[in-house]
Amino acid sequence: MAKITAIVKDLVFMTKIRNTAEYFGLSVAFAGSEGEVDHYLKDCELILVDLENDFMDSLNLVERLKRDKGTSSIKLIGYLSHVNTPLRVQALTAGCDTVLSRFEFNSSIREIMQAVCC
Repeated sequence: MAKITAIVKDLVFMTKIRNTAEYFGLSVAFAGSEGEVDHYLKDCELILVDLENDFMDSLNLVERLKRDKGTSSIKLIGYLSHVNTPLRVQALTAGCDTVLSRFEFNSSIREIMQAVCC
């Protein structure tokens, strides 16, 4: 079973991610701290990051994950407010494979999950 790690605390997005993952038979773990992220990365195929979360330094986390040989190949998708252009540039520079606006992420979550499972 493919595994997804999500660094998300927004209940609306958590529910959408969980329900969509279950539909495709994917396992999802929600990490609330940097230590939990490391714990959930074994056999992980996708990392989803709310880049504007208030509980973790997302940019440092992205940089660390992309530097580490054990996690650098895991696809990492970040999402943020569409008006936060500076953070978008920083996230791409830090190593995010894709950065989407919240609207784009919400609209394409089904396609993202389908790409992981199928």
